[in-house]
Amino acid sequence: MYYVGIDIAKHDHTVAARMEDGTPHGKAISFTNDDAGFKLLLERFRELDIDDENCIVAMESTGHYWMATYSFLSDHGYPVAVINPVLTDAFRKADTIRKTKTDLIDAFLIAEFARFKRLGPTSMTPEVSDSLKQLTRYRMHLVKERTMLKNKATAVADRLFPELAHAVGGMQSATAKALMRDYATPAAIATTDVRTLTKTIRVASRGRFGRTEAEDLKALAKKSVGVELAANALAFELKHMVNLVEHLGKEIAVLDAEIARILKGTPGELLQTIPGIGPVNAAVITAELGAPENFDDPKKLIAFAGIDASKSQSGKFEGDQEHMSKRGSGYLRYALMNAADTARMHDPYFGDYYDSMRARGKHHYVALSGVARKLAGVILAVMKEQRPYEPRPSVQSQKDNAIAQS
Repeated sequence: MYYVGIDIAKHDHTVAARMEDGTPHGKAISFTNDDAGFKLLLERFRELDIDDENCIVAMESTGHYWMATYSFLSDHGYPVAVINPVLTDAFRKADTIRKTKTDLIDAFLIAEFARFKRLGPTSMTPEVSDSLKQLTRYRMHLVKERTMLKNKATAVADRLFPELAHAVGGMQSATAKALMRDYATPAAIATTDVRTLTKTIRVASRGRFGRTEAEDLKALAKKSVGVELAANALAFELKHMVNLVEHLGKEIAVLDAEIARILKGTPGELLQTIPGIGPVNAAVITAELGAPENFDDPKKLIAFAGIDASKSQSGKFEGDQEHMSKRGSGYLRYALMNAADTARMHDPYFGDYYDSMRARGKHHYVALSGVARKLAGVILAVMKEQRPYEPRPSVQSQKDNAIAQS
């Protein structure tokens, strides 16, 4: 069995191979990222007696530069393992303390990583993984953009009509958005016929508000202390921002449907059986985690997400505070923490653990990170074993059952 490592770069890649016992197999060579280079790679394989049945080719998912090489080798039948660079970086630090880093050394190191880990072909195609990663990260960008616009619209509305928020259930309510889009200023509301205003807020609130609220709103508008300076320009800006927020909401919904479609059939699809993990969170976790077989222990997944605890210790000094290391994928860390917050409220297994940590005086976020670490272990098991999550009864339920049976 030969273990082939390819160090990926923008224009030129480097390939090196090791034998079963770790001995280098031939010298490392470079090849260009084009048709001529790929033909040279196949020629090098033939020189070393490497074929699609006696090797595993490993490469890092560096930017997008690995994709052409991956596609070429896959099309020619070679088994390929795509590795997250964070994992090889950690392996590099464990392998040597010297700050020596060249393409030749890295190619052999990647081959050694594949040999040491006994890597097999990536179970989830990089195309699916990268598609999910691209779309989930783009979704996060759109959500941030929408939040920014919401906050800015609220600031402008507060300047124009500060009383509005208290009249219609908050500035983010559907009624407030309809009023900001259709009227924007107190003067426009005050001069609008009450029947027209009633229809607007009744439709927006789905019948929650009606004529009484419309009359109260008109009264507030007539005595509003909103600033009139540049009111027309601010009203134009406000209407435009509200329209953009609504447009982004529709685009995010379309994006969510596409993400759910790609997620279907992947190792991460069953993550949705875990309380707190919906389609989007499942897609983020699947995309950032990649092939679950890359993590033979939950602790490695926890470290990869950066939710492991870091502690300061030197000689006899030992810090009394532990902090989240926050290394690795920030997207994965956010998804795990977000899912943990929901899981602890809806699943006794996570809720009991959260409550026990809070009872010991731990801060909410410390307890939540503990839940996220437990959740990471469950996620890895579900993805590897490909079976739905099975909820466990709460501690109190188990005690009650024990008493009933005694």
